[in-house]
Amino acid sequence: MTTTRHWEPAAILDARDYRRAFDIISGCHDASTLPEFREGLVESLRRHLDLTNVSFFSGATFNMVFEDTSPLTEGATMKMLPEYQDRWAAHDVFGCPAAARQLLNTSVASLDELLTEGRLPASSLAYVHHFLHGRWQMGSAAAMRLPLDGGRTALIGLFSRVPTELGPHEIGLLRLVGQQLAPVTKRLPIGPEVQAIARLTGRQREVVRLVADGQSNARIAEILCIAEDSVKKYVTRILQQTGCQSRLELALMARGAGI
Repeated sequence: MTTTRHWEPAAILDARDYRRAFDIISGCHDASTLPEFREGLVESLRRHLDLTNVSFFSGATFNMVFEDTSPLTEGATMKMLPEYQDRWAAHDVFGCPAAARQLLNTSVASLDELLTEGRLPASSLAYVHHFLHGRWQMGSAAAMRLPLDGGRTALIGLFSRVPTELGPHEIGLLRLVGQQLAPVTKRLPIGPEVQAIARLTGRQREVVRLVADGQSNARIAEILCIAEDSVKKYVTRILQQTGCQSRLELALMARGAGI
């Protein structure tokens, strides 16, 4: 019979690690909405782990997290996002079965641990070698999974060009943070703006994001490579589905949802 090995925080953490974990949690613990929480957590992780590149994705299920069209991205992840969405989202190493098991059991998956364990799909290895290492020179990476209200899931990505910057102490610290924040995020109300946007299709959310950026229908059509009449139909349908009376109201709703 096999047994599941559970990670024990005290095994590798020292007093400094616990202080950093407390500071990270304090930076987002009192958030009253999901957009407020994700802003607070990303900023807190960047400040207290001295990391520049952090992202926050969310979705109705774990698999749909990687399809988030409007994640919060900071540092290089903002520049990485277009190529990631166009080519690599379906092959993200943190979406493979081995990573899913780590995320489910310990809240955090470490790229170093995944590579050491081996048995990664060829597509995940291509993502690591060609996208993370080759294209963006990311020497270390990790992901933290947090449960959200209504069965939704959040996945926080952390990346560094320094191979040792997400080492055992940082991974242990992140696991402690994830374990402590999980009960908080489960109860965190998802604002009506987030709920309204979440009900839209992926293409509709792309249109919403561009409307929120102040783009005209003609410009949206050019960016998405569709007819301007199609954009008009998208916007009309989105206004009906969200209950918004104008593009301005839709833009304000989108920004309230963190888009």
